[in-house]
Amino acid sequence: MKGLVRTGVAGAVALLTAVVLTGCTGDDDPSPTGSGSATGGGSESSAPSMTRAELESAVFDGESGGGEVLGSVEGAVPDQASPRPARIDVTAVLADETSTTVWFTLVNTEDTDPLLQLSAFNAQRPLANDIRDIALVDPGAKVRYQPWVGQLVGEDSSICTCSNAPLGMSDVGQLLSGAFPPIDPSTSTVTFEVPGFAPIEDLPVTRS
Repeated sequence: MKGLVRTGVAGAVALLTAVVLTGCTGDDDPSPTGSGSATGGGSESSAPSMTRAELESAVFDGESGGGEVLGSVEGAVPDQASPRPARIDVTAVLADETSTTVWFTLVNTEDTDPLLQLSAFNAQRPLANDIRDIALVDPGAKVRYQPWVGQLVGEDSSICTCSNAPLGMSDVGQLLSGAFPPIDPSTSTVTFEVPGFAPIEDLPVTRS
């Protein structure tokens, strides 16, 4: 499953010569919206761009946190017909001066093998086939981040430094990740948001 994550981002890395990467931030108020998307109304901080080497390092060099679960929440993967009960286990929050990477596992909590909609974690652009609606909140700095998004120069297509959209789930769990802009150097805990689930608070940050 981790191989699927690497494959999805490897395609993004290959396109960086024609891509402008920006880090998305939401409202200054870090209160969760429940949708996982960054909505307007507040001011947006200017996030630094990433070089190709920094992007590769952020996505490929980080460890997924092993078997330790830093925080967990049960909820349901969004689906217009029938939300799919599941659990989110966060296993690592890795931060340095260039990015913040969150590793988490999506686990089915029922005795089924449901298929998931592409829009489950990307409501606005489901055909992008990624999970860009996940969000990271720095409560101390009062900033809400979403993964880096690259816009193809001269085209409407975009790519995300996050996992491909999961097409299904099982009780074994699927490892997913997202790379976000760097958080404040003094931040020691963060909140992680996934559409359909309550925010997971007080996640410890590991710095490199």
